[in-house]
Amino acid sequence: MWLHWSPAHWRGHFPFEIGLFFFLTLTGFLITRILLNEREKAELSGGKWRAKTYLSFQKRRMARVLVPCYAAMLFAILVGAPDIRQHWAIYFGHLSNFHMAFMDRWPSGTAHYWTLALQIQFYLLWPLVVFYTPRRFLGTAFVSCVLVSPLSRMILEKSFPEVHYSQAITLASMDYFAVGALLALAQQRGMPVGDRRLKWAAWIAFGAYVVLYGLNEAGRPVAGFCYIQQTLVSVAFAGLISATMAGFGGWLGKTLEHPGVQHVGRLSFGLYLFHTPVPLFLGLVLPWLWAPFFSGPWCLVRILAFALVSWGFAHLCWRYLEKRNDSTTSGQPKAT
Repeated sequence: MWLHWSPAHWRGHFPFEIGLFFFLTLTGFLITRILLNEREKAELSGGKWRAKTYLSFQKRRMARVLVPCYAAMLFAILVGAPDIRQHWAIYFGHLSNFHMAFMDRWPSGTAHYWTLALQIQFYLLWPLVVFYTPRRFLGTAFVSCVLVSPLSRMILEKSFPEVHYSQAITLASMDYFAVGALLALAQQRGMPVGDRRLKWAAWIAFGAYVVLYGLNEAGRPVAGFCYIQQTLVSVAFAGLISATMAGFGGWLGKTLEHPGVQHVGRLSFGLYLFHTPVPLFLGLVLPWLWAPFFSGPWCLVRILAFALVSWGFAHLCWRYLEKRNDSTTSGQPKAT
């Protein structure tokens, strides 16, 4: 939200989009854990289970995700988001990531929907990988999906200059999902939460990521290694997920369990969906927020208005659209 709302000179060189990368890695972990558990139960019960289990998974996921998603898209159309008005079928068909990859700038009010398209594509295709790959080859399949991403990023940069945002292409972002999937598989096969080997691997990967990111920001990218930069941060996030499952004590644990933080967590999907069209909405109802007075430090007032209104829409989304569908994912980790 800060990335989308704050002036560029306030953000500096910090990669605020790193939260998105964590979200994708976490999704790969949670969804794969669900799918592996469902496969294990289905195989024990015997019979033809793949198609039935696949459809059951899709019903739960789509009930949880698509209703709020389409509500947010309709809201974006109503408040005048230009790109979705012109290309609504691409957005509603969850192909906006390919569409945006070829744009020379992110579209107003709908820039974040490329990540939602990635999510939906992952939900549709990943169960097929987990259900139809022989068990002994699951690790190999997941590692292959990790490796295909840096290779895809390199090919896109060198051979397809018309692609301005390679990370929006599905194969170029598969390492986030697949690293999370590898963590789920490793834990199912006995790796303990908070595993020390993973902890050290995560810290090493994070250090390498920081170095590569810093060199890239300084205009001195390391040939070849720049393509694995995002893979490294995915490994770092896998370590963070494992550590989180082991639990945090002290002030950090108390902070994460605070009711206010828990409340933000409940509303996080709605905040994600509505926060980019909200400025367009406020531009219609409170245009004076863009007066010259609200520049410089006073821009914080506008950002506060964005936050409050986004919270309001997220609360309505959770209460009337998400909460009613919680029963469809009863007993499952909430992975939106």
